[in-house]
Amino acid sequence: MKRWVQAGLLGAGLSGVACGSSSGADLGDGASGGSGGSVSQTELEIVISATDANFPHQDQLASQTPSHIRAGVRSLQLEDDRGELFTLFESQTAVQVSYDDGASMILTALAPETVRPGHFVKARLVQDWSRFDIQAVLHDGNQALQGTLNILQITSDGVSLDGESFDSGDFVDQWSGGGGQQEFSGVLPIPDESHTAGASAFLEEGTWAVYFPVDLTLSEGQVGRLEFRANLDHAFRWTDEDRAGYAAQTYDFAPPLSYETVSQFGANRFDVVVR
Repeated sequence: MKRWVQAGLLGAGLSGVACGSSSGADLGDGASGGSGGSVSQTELEIVISATDANFPHQDQLASQTPSHIRAGVRSLQLEDDRGELFTLFESQTAVQVSYDDGASMILTALAPETVRPGHFVKARLVQDWSRFDIQAVLHDGNQALQGTLNILQITSDGVSLDGESFDSGDFVDQWSGGGGQQEFSGVLPIPDESHTAGASAFLEEGTWAVYFPVDLTLSEGQVGRLEFRANLDHAFRWTDEDRAGYAAQTYDFAPPLSYETVSQFGANRFDVVVR
């Protein structure tokens, strides 16, 4: 296995690392998708799920839908219209969730007496890392090699994963395909803040926190399911470069110096479903 070490070379447009462009909407009862099965009548289940249903992208960027998408979620909170936070889920270490199409995971279940009633206008998600596969072309000399690039991006400090310790900005990319296996690792500094049309993310004392709008009312003693559904349709997005041997709608890279600039690799939006 070849191993390259580099610093900050995997695209300058990774500011939306944890969630990309996100937005929230209360879809009400009967929304499609989600975790399926019966809804709890005794607790309020807090669920993260995912879909790759068609999303209307407007940016004209090259794109593909990643696969084997995993992320480390450490906390999930709601902010009410008075600015007070209600913690739905919190863990000392991040819990792995899947953002593959149809995936669903119950983070926790709240007893009715612990549910804070009110109108909530914002969600806060702490996500410590993201990992996923994309199809790519590795340019090595005169060769253009097809394969899979597994991308791991760390967004918060103090992360323990795969028996190793990481801090915000660390990344490890593993190539498998033509030319065998190679590993590229280094540091890509995470910006102090990042904004998209529907989300704002901030590095808060080493913690990457993403805020997105919701319009949600919880009643006293609420039971059932509160689901945060991520859309990942063509959510890995980049700018094609006009270089010899590079192809349109193909993610091309030539380590250690040349990568097509990534603009997004996270959820297009989050929808909030209560039922």
